[in-house]
Amino acid sequence: MTSEILEKCKKAHELLAADEACKGYAEQTAQLIDKLENQAMTVSIIGQFKRGKSSLSNAILEDKVLPVGIVPITSAVTKVVYREDKSVHVYFKNGAVEEVDAADLSKYISEQENKNNELGVEMVVMGSPSPFLKEGMEFVDTPGVGSFHKNNTEAAYEYMKESDGVIFLLSVDSPINQIEIDFLRNTNDFAGRFYFAVNKTDTVSESDLNAYIDYCRMILCELMGTEDVKIFPVSAKTGAGIEELKNTVLTDCRKNGAAILEESAEKKLKEIITQSLKQLDFYWKAMNMPYEELDERFAAVQKVIEEIKETAATRNAIFELYLNEIKLQLSAKILELFGMEYHYNIKELPAGMVTMNKDQFLKQVDEICDDLVDTLNRILLYREENAYTVVRRINAINRLTRSLKRLQE
Repeated sequence: MTSEILEKCKKAHELLAADEACKGYAEQTAQLIDKLENQAMTVSIIGQFKRGKSSLSNAILEDKVLPVGIVPITSAVTKVVYREDKSVHVYFKNGAVEEVDAADLSKYISEQENKNNELGVEMVVMGSPSPFLKEGMEFVDTPGVGSFHKNNTEAAYEYMKESDGVIFLLSVDSPINQIEIDFLRNTNDFAGRFYFAVNKTDTVSESDLNAYIDYCRMILCELMGTEDVKIFPVSAKTGAGIEELKNTVLTDCRKNGAAILEESAEKKLKEIITQSLKQLDFYWKAMNMPYEELDERFAAVQKVIEEIKETAATRNAIFELYLNEIKLQLSAKILELFGMEYHYNIKELPAGMVTMNKDQFLKQVDEICDDLVDTLNRILLYREENAYTVVRRINAINRLTRSLKRLQE
């Protein structure tokens, strides 16, 4: 039986995919549809830095797969999936995929060795034979928010949008603070289920722990709009409380997995529609710029394209990766100049995958650049003199906006 939220996701995808200005949001709805149809659950452990997320993750998985340290360490999202082998693959923002030795993992996900994520790591995916993952759950360790390293907070905020279930981790060595409150409020807009855990319970007395939990419960009930929340006191160091937390998450996902995914998808779909409407608003503003201003911005796009083609002519290797980098560069420029998200699919390229010669590469560079200019001309009606074309485009945008608002309501 098809769920109502799945049908709404499909309707949103149909609407968004029909308009070039919203291709990126159409892709996001396609991912929601895939999660619902395949019942693919993602549980993330999130919270402020130095709460012990990586240590707790290892304890939950019963597998020391994630590096831990005395200083804020995790700088990139790490996804752990069920596999008998413990292979580790690093996914880079430019599409490159490298298999690395588990012993070298910290080179890619630690702030000490990959400062400010200078390597451009998008995500690390690693295998573990953990019983916790055996039923198909994806488990994600995220960078902590609130540290000195801004990119860590940005990565955590970005990935919370992908989570269906969340283990929100607090710690007895610090009262719940405004950073955690703000992060929880934002996360509540995307995730379908929350499990609250308090770590480092082995460092305080029972009376102090009870007082801390009572204080947290009062704040969390208010934030979550409920009369009570269950809080799991745990110690990643001694293992205390870990089994109860694990069993609660697993039992809930078995019994209520479909409902959790649907609630998560509903929240995410609302956000996608909201962002799509904002995109259309940016589109209107760009389309209604004075011609002189549009001329300047199109000239800036053309200058970037000329620089890209000039540089491309000197490239002699890894053409596929450079094509991805060109797409990222053009997307960033369109956002800067027009305030619009211009979506490209970034092709994943495992190490050693080279299938393109220099002539094919230069041809694709030309095609990517020419297609961008043609698309901008078309969706922004730049120098369009055919009144019928203009009216049709305006009507199409108005219809899309009205349809999205109805779906949003």
